[in-house]
Amino acid sequence: MPDSLRTVCRRPGTLTAGVFLITLFLLLALNGNRFVPTNDEGILLDPAQRMAAGAVPYRDFFGYMSPGSYWIQAGLFRVFGLHYWVGRLPVLFDFSLQCCLLFWLVQRLGPPAQKSPGKAAVAAWFVFLGFQIGDPAFLTAQHRWDSSALALAAICLLTGANRTSSTLRLFSAGILCAAAAWCTPSMLLVAAVVCVWLWFSGPKRKMIFPFLGGVAACTLTAAGWLAGHGALAAIIRQMLWLQANYARVNVMPYGSVIGGYGRLFSDSAGAEYTIRCVIVLCLMLPAILPVLAFTLWGAALVRKVIPGEQRSVIFLLLPVALAFTLTAFPRADLMHLAFVAVLAYALTAAALARLLSVRAGAILAFTMIPLAALFAVNDISGRWQAQSVPSPVGTLSVAKETAPQLRSLFANVRQGDSLFVHPYMPVLYFLTQAKNPTSFSFLAPGMMTHTEELQALGELQAHPPQWTLYLKLTSEEFARVFPTAKGSDGHFPALETWIEQNYIPVDGPAAVNLGGYRLWRRKDLGVPGLQVSQTRP
Repeated sequence: MPDSLRTVCRRPGTLTAGVFLITLFLLLALNGNRFVPTNDEGILLDPAQRMAAGAVPYRDFFGYMSPGSYWIQAGLFRVFGLHYWVGRLPVLFDFSLQCCLLFWLVQRLGPPAQKSPGKAAVAAWFVFLGFQIGDPAFLTAQHRWDSSALALAAICLLTGANRTSSTLRLFSAGILCAAAAWCTPSMLLVAAVVCVWLWFSGPKRKMIFPFLGGVAACTLTAAGWLAGHGALAAIIRQMLWLQANYARVNVMPYGSVIGGYGRLFSDSAGAEYTIRCVIVLCLMLPAILPVLAFTLWGAALVRKVIPGEQRSVIFLLLPVALAFTLTAFPRADLMHLAFVAVLAYALTAAALARLLSVRAGAILAFTMIPLAALFAVNDISGRWQAQSVPSPVGTLSVAKETAPQLRSLFANVRQGDSLFVHPYMPVLYFLTQAKNPTSFSFLAPGMMTHTEELQALGELQAHPPQWTLYLKLTSEEFARVFPTAKGSDGHFPALETWIEQNYIPVDGPAAVNLGGYRLWRRKDLGVPGLQVSQTRP
């Protein structure tokens, strides 16, 4: 390592800030305006746009999740406007923050200075960054990014407070923990772990009071806003609805993948099979690392290689890492585990740096970094090959196979038109800036009940949209994505019958097919030059 880099690596504050800025600018270039068809992104963007226009969640529209991420995104829309890159700012900021805090933690927990903890921290950053950005659909708007970044920031404040009992630091950590829970309610587990840790910290037990003060301040502020806007009772009803209905379809075993692992090895043999095994093991890291972190730090405790002042921090971080993992349940598939994998990465990297020799650590690093780089190449090459597509929310960077369909969509559905997208993909409302006549950003088969179906149908009948983007979801595809959904076929019969009776698929050069979502036109609207299919697909 050059002397200049070695010097910088010994200045954790300087390099931590550098890690954040480098990661943020890299991701803005790669993913800032990159459109990737995904079901989840619009679940945040569409409600946030409604809020930016003055609507109140739970009162004026169906708020699918808790309001924390809505507030963050709506606030950015108000400041910077309705642009696609603004919709990406939170996730890119969150991930960049995770990268720099991971680096800081590995520096903090790593080996003595003579073993160059900066090297371990840099290696951990490269590995985490490469594997996490491998799938471009991963870095899209998602409330779990907000909650995991806020909770991690709180925990890092607390590890610093272990040395100096700063009331402001503890109060701020409480605010951050509560804010994380307002984005993802299961993050309350992290606050609970912190309270237990503080209570059993002996002389520092009094530290629990400023922490709880921060939790209370954030919670009362959020609840006060909801109450002041007439939505407090509505959010309570919505959270009870979510508790009753979410697990009906969203149950995935720990470490599972959609479609099962078998499809990842189908039609492979010999060297290709070996390569796929390596790739799958890398994909499985979010499920492997939490277990590995506990194992390695258990070994470190047994070997007594942890200084006394760090034991208290480890006894905080390990339970918090477990709490992070538990927040993914009941949908604990690899993608949802990856949203909260950062602490497991940091703990594993720091433990390996303590337990391995410098030589063994270098061999491991120079094995994992190239693998992570291969994953990152998928994101980088996709961005390089993408095409530019003008849209009402700015110029989009789109895969070449998707670009013609988006251009056709924007040519037909103009800003201000009325549109209904069914059953998923609410991001298309945001991209087209078309008006959704219903209170629902999406209707999830198996989770939304007959009550929600009838409400949406009534709103559609009262204000029939000009267009619909309609996916005829098959039972096989529904079962693949939601393998534990019992007693549901993935359809809304009354609503879908109404669509098929009142709309006709657009055919010919103006046809649109975005991942199975075909553009349909209302029958009673004549559009010059527009060709429609005479038979339903």
